[in-house]
Amino acid sequence: MFIKPYIFTWGATDQEISMSMPGDHLAPFISSTRSITINAPISDVWDWVIQLGADRGGFYSYWFIEKPLGYKYRAQHRIEPEFKDMKVGRMITSSLDPSKSVIKYSWPVVAVDPGRSFVLKGWGCFLLNKIGPGQTRLIVRTHGRPLQSWVEHLEYFFMMPLHYLMERRMLMGIKARAEAGPGLPFSSTPDILWFLSIFLSFLSIIGLLIISKSIQIELLTIFYSILWLLTLFIFYPNPIYSTTLLILLIINLAWIFKIRKRITQK
Repeated sequence: MFIKPYIFTWGATDQEISMSMPGDHLAPFISSTRSITINAPISDVWDWVIQLGADRGGFYSYWFIEKPLGYKYRAQHRIEPEFKDMKVGRMITSSLDPSKSVIKYSWPVVAVDPGRSFVLKGWGCFLLNKIGPGQTRLIVRTHGRPLQSWVEHLEYFFMMPLHYLMERRMLMGIKARAEAGPGLPFSSTPDILWFLSIFLSFLSIIGLLIISKSIQIELLTIFYSILWLLTLFIFYPNPIYSTTLLILLIINLAWIFKIRKRITQK
């Protein structure tokens, strides 16, 4: 069974969503297929992908979300010769100190096609396709897991959006590093600004909801809620988009309070 809402299939084509990939038989269903085009040779992309893991190069995602949740890992900005392997049986850990992690994750490597793909039990398949001279398509097929109770279904419902955000950033992080080459440090400032403005926009929408006493403000709240979801899940995670949304919300809140102040003064 394939679950294919747009939010879970970021960047993937219909062909990639429906194609068979190594490890598909290990999962009761496929929860997502996500892809990104990288302007680098497949060998360069492979070197970055196999450095996944807390004890290697980290996960190229939002460290300021992972670390407060107790996930400790190395920050790696270059290719290390000691990590240029991927073998069946290797354990990819989510933290150097799992005892402090909110949820303890580890993914054993169960299949490897060197230079092309590997499968992590409990996560899914990482597949590289050459699509042109110096161009690679990185595809990540995320496996679903057996859900036995309503509690597990509820947990899955809330965890999948977070997994989507983190995995999307991971794909973008691998792309940036593979295209730039090893050794170049990356600034997390744009990510922090994006997340901060997303969070403040959420609080502003809550503020609109609290003060809504007319159909116009309620409709405005619905409009901004939809725009917030699009900015969070659909639009490219660029701080320009999220900051623009926050500025518009602040302007609207200031306008509403100004109108109400005038009414009360009368």
